[in-house]
Amino acid sequence: MLLPSNPAGRATRWRELALLGASLALCLLALGGLEALARRAAAPSGEAEAHDLYEGHEYSETLGWVPRPGARFRVLDAPTSINTAGYRGRQAPARPAPGRRRVLHLGDSVAFGYGVALEATFAKRLEQRLRTRAPARSYEVLNLGVSGYNPYTEAELLADVGLGYRPDLVLAQFCVNDLNDPTLHFDASTMLALGDVPDAAFPDPAARRAPGAGGPGVAASACRHSRLCSLLAERLAPLDADEMVRALSPRADPSDAEIAWLERHYVRMAREAAARGARFALVVFPYETQLQPGVPDTLQRDLVALGERAGFLVIDLLPAFRAAAADGGAPLFLDLWHPTARGHAVAADAIDRALSCAGLLPDGNAACAAG
Repeated sequence: MLLPSNPAGRATRWRELALLGASLALCLLALGGLEALARRAAAPSGEAEAHDLYEGHEYSETLGWVPRPGARFRVLDAPTSINTAGYRGRQAPARPAPGRRRVLHLGDSVAFGYGVALEATFAKRLEQRLRTRAPARSYEVLNLGVSGYNPYTEAELLADVGLGYRPDLVLAQFCVNDLNDPTLHFDASTMLALGDVPDAAFPDPAARRAPGAGGPGVAASACRHSRLCSLLAERLAPLDADEMVRALSPRADPSDAEIAWLERHYVRMAREAAARGARFALVVFPYETQLQPGVPDTLQRDLVALGERAGFLVIDLLPAFRAAAADGGAPLFLDLWHPTARGHAVAADAIDRALSCAGLLPDGNAACAAG
């Protein structure tokens, strides 16, 4: 645009541009102030608030997403931090100390401990029980649980990272939503989209959505780093209800193809653990609805039979949770999937007892007898 030729017109135009610039600067300052207020309100402790399941995680071309080393955030009321190796809890050396027995835990947000303090997770509670019962032995339980993972990603993580920690025992945690489309579950919980994910990651590849064109978009990534932008996106573009239902609906009666998919990945984990001198067991968590009378346990029975065929222990936690629910007391679940601190304690006791009775814990006679 050409400026007016007369001096008075040029002066007027420059004043208008100056006012426009000042207005933009004030808008940016106001947005900055609102962003600061949003962050302060969300996280009075100075930690980031987990406004989605994957706060503190980052995109990975090989695994889809991984915990971000050094991240600190809150999930509900629970402070959560990721160590520099990329998992929750104290960072352990690659090699265990001489005489120390190491248990490695794989799983999803249930194993990660969504919504509970680190010391309340079933992995830490199991470690405490082992150390209390056998002071002559030094036990440690490493928790490599990652929100949203399923048996495919857990097997990849075990091969890529987990076995490098030289565990004596590998535990994989199963939740019924492991049978859902992993990209649907991820996209329903965040504003990010995954890139191409191999068919092997899907219980039913024929039912998967069209793969994405790559990693998260620049605009979506930038928005996600702003608490104010995230809040506006959540209000103005709410999640599609049908997609959320598909992402969160339990698959309590799996097909033969889905059981075969589970078996393929769990057998791979068991074999690769055995090749490194480690034992393997599968821990099956119930979901909250199964505590109600009459809800079937078809999936648990299928997984127990899977373990019998493949030759590894399957620990079904449903009886322990139903017994705890019958006793009354505090809730066992935060939501449909995630245990409360009490639920984690029930799980730790049942896991300890089952491993002990199966002879997978050398000092487990007392725990087995107590059961």
